[in-house]
Amino acid sequence: MQDLHLWLCSRHNIANSDHFKRQVLSRYTGVAPQDWRFSLGQHGKPGLLDSLRPLDFNLSHSGDWLACAVTAGTVVGLDLERYDPDRDVMKLARRYFQADEIVALQACGKVDQIARFYDYWTLKEARIKARGAALGLELESSGFKLDFPANAGGVTGLGEIRENPDDLANQAYYCVLDPVAAYRLAICWLRPAGVLPRLRLFELRGADQSEREPSQLLRAVSTPG
Repeated sequence: MQDLHLWLCSRHNIANSDHFKRQVLSRYTGVAPQDWRFSLGQHGKPGLLDSLRPLDFNLSHSGDWLACAVTAGTVVGLDLERYDPDRDVMKLARRYFQADEIVALQACGKVDQIARFYDYWTLKEARIKARGAALGLELESSGFKLDFPANAGGVTGLGEIRENPDDLANQAYYCVLDPVAAYRLAICWLRPAGVLPRLRLFELRGADQSEREPSQLLRAVSTPG
């Protein structure tokens, strides 16, 4: 078991996303927030320079909220999206999703279709960000299978995430959460073989922080490989 930490912060409680990530990272080391130095990968994934600890992090923001995932010795990616009920999700799906994902969306009613779209979209973006890949190409080539309990039309209860093709399933741990109302968040954690994360969720409010129980917010998780 290895810790995987997720941090949330309202934009009303922090100056900006740069200040947020610096405040979060300084909670793991003796480095002052202003002293962190960052690098960018080939496709823009941020990383740490000269860190004394093997930390990896990833940042996402949407609407009024920011999110940051932090882990040690492994690689992580996440995506946070605010629901847009007027978004033409099928138009985007036909452009970027795989055939099985489009069929799954078409089988949903309008409200559930939007919810399922954000499941797929955040998973794809989290995977891309974890792997430091190019957004356009990877959106089309990455695929997921989502299975939810049959109650309430198959969109409530803890679901199961499988990466498609199945031969990639053991390479990463995935989860999808509803961190706050009208938002969807997905994490991709490139885990060591056979290791599962202990997910912990924190909310930052200025200089203060509080811990929340993530199991109450989980929508779907990948099964152990």
